[in-house]
Amino acid sequence: MQVCEIITSYKKGNSVKEIAAKAGLSTRIIRGILSKNNITFRTHKEAAYIKNNRFGDPFDILTNLTPEEEHLKAMALGLYLTEGNTKNKNSIRFSNSNPALVKIFVKFLKVVCGVENDKIKMSLFVYPDAPKRKAKDYWTSFLGLPATQFTKTTVLKNRNHHSSKKHSEFGTITINVHNTKLLDIIKEWAREYAHVAQLVEHIHGKDGVAGSIPAVGSAITGK
Repeated sequence: MQVCEIITSYKKGNSVKEIAAKAGLSTRIIRGILSKNNITFRTHKEAAYIKNNRFGDPFDILTNLTPEEEHLKAMALGLYLTEGNTKNKNSIRFSNSNPALVKIFVKFLKVVCGVENDKIKMSLFVYPDAPKRKAKDYWTSFLGLPATQFTKTTVLKNRNHHSSKKHSEFGTITINVHNTKLLDIIKEWAREYAHVAQLVEHIHGKDGVAGSIPAVGSAITGK
């Protein structure tokens, strides 16, 4: 295997170990060749991502958004900042019992992020008086996702009827997309969104309006 082939192979995502095995050389020699040619080595996180996504990214970010798509993106990022699990380091997770809000976030994943249905997983929390099958059928039909994407359904203890809400009839659903690269992209979008929201509030003299921007020190702002 020629030096150029080794470099090309590494850039395509093959590991040093894989290249060494194919070339019949030691990993030390392969690393030396790459280092000598100023090739930046991948981090463990980057290597793991490539290993789990051999055929490329399982998403396709939409560019040149229409005003409607920009609006969808803004709404979804606002929901993610307030309702999403922003501390998760591996997955995009969003939980809610309001069907309309969940549908906005799922549409954002499909349209703006280009995530295929088979990459969107669902888990469900329901109360005993809400049959699991009925709840799952409702969510799959409403969100346009196949029932095979459900990973877990948990039946909670008896609900407090005084605090229950009508839109929790079909339980609380968690939308999950396991992809660290897409997660980083969405978190960066969310940081930009929070910054713009803060600037708008400042212009209108409404600094620190509760719920409009992530708190200082949050996982999104990183400050």
